[in-house]
Amino acid sequence: MTYLQPGISFLVLLLIIGGLLRRQTRYGRKLTIAAIIGLFLWSWPPAAALVSGTLEWWFPVAAIPPDDADAIVVLGANVVQGDPSQPETLPGFSSYVRSRHAGWLYRNWKPIPIVTSGGIEKTGSHQSVIAEAMAHTIEEQGVPASMIWMEGASQSTYENALYSTRILNAHGIRRVAVVTEAHHMLRAVKCFRKLGLTVTAAPCAFRSIRFHGKWTEFVPTPEAMLTNEDCLHEWVGLLWYWVSRKI
Repeated sequence: MTYLQPGISFLVLLLIIGGLLRRQTRYGRKLTIAAIIGLFLWSWPPAAALVSGTLEWWFPVAAIPPDDADAIVVLGANVVQGDPSQPETLPGFSSYVRSRHAGWLYRNWKPIPIVTSGGIEKTGSHQSVIAEAMAHTIEEQGVPASMIWMEGASQSTYENALYSTRILNAHGIRRVAVVTEAHHMLRAVKCFRKLGLTVTAAPCAFRSIRFHGKWTEFVPTPEAMLTNEDCLHEWVGLLWYWVSRKI
């Protein structure tokens, strides 16, 4: 869902269909107008702030988690594969932001074990383990390698929780601080709690608070489209996990 960008694809499809039917039926013009309005709202920062808020308002905006924990679990998202011009595989933007926050918590909150969770990502003939790239980023912040446990098999948020819980259970840990971006936190927390862990949320990179009402923020942007796509992915994921009893 995230990579296909269903929201924008659906609106563009409506626009095309509306254009084709415009001269043939009275519904074509209405469909075209609806698609144009939809495209505007989909790329409008105030709408993106509102939509992201529906996922983020569940959690307070704070650097320090509200409750105690015995380990930090940071969920991966993606990587930037190495190539001849860049030999090293790096965390993608979301993975990097989450990793940096986990490392910050270790240094400024509690020096407790960090579980990096993220499986194999393939790009053409290349493949990398997201958890490994994240672990390197965290280690570069001064966190000892012995305090970083890698979970490199998961391919979804539910599997992040499932496989990380197995590692935590092996160490007798039941209280965790989950680190991920704020719009992704609701689904993540529900998955970990479903598996019986006591969870405190440690969200980062809130998107809804970035809107300040300046006139320049009322101009449609590609970033707003990406935010709405991510939030659509989360709400669909929450619905699917609820139906399949994963949360």
